[in-house]
Amino acid sequence: MTLKAFYWKYSLWAAILNTASIVVYLLSRRYENAWWLYIGNLLFCAVVLMGVFRGYHRVHDTASLRSSTMMGIKITIYGILLASLFCGIVLLINSMVTGLNDASNPPQSGRGDVLFTILSNTIGVNAVLGALAAVIGSTAVKKDQKTEQGKTMY
Repeated sequence: MTLKAFYWKYSLWAAILNTASIVVYLLSRRYENAWWLYIGNLLFCAVVLMGVFRGYHRVHDTASLRSSTMMGIKITIYGILLASLFCGIVLLINSMVTGLNDASNPPQSGRGDVLFTILSNTIGVNAVLGALAAVIGSTAVKKDQKTEQGKTMY
């Protein structure tokens, strides 16, 4: 498996888990269940972290801190692109089935901003958590914690 296929594999899993939480949120039809979106964000972050760990071991534990961080950033970017695509498809299907404004929920119930809530979680929160997982994962997995000059950090 090439390295690019490796990135897409973990990005696909991150996007699928994030989209699954969006589907559960849309099926619940309650604005109070926004925590389902946060669970999806945490699963996205966990997949990015696992991808950094597996990618570091895939190159026989010799990757630099910079390359490990970029590995996590690439997984995050590809994952956000796929998650946005899946999110758009799910929202399109949801709007065909129930419409964006459900007649059973009045506008005061807070369901009017469902599009903004889901897209901001899919793009913004996943970008921040994915970058954080990339940085933390790349520093945690590195065995010899030395600087570029060969000196130890402590």
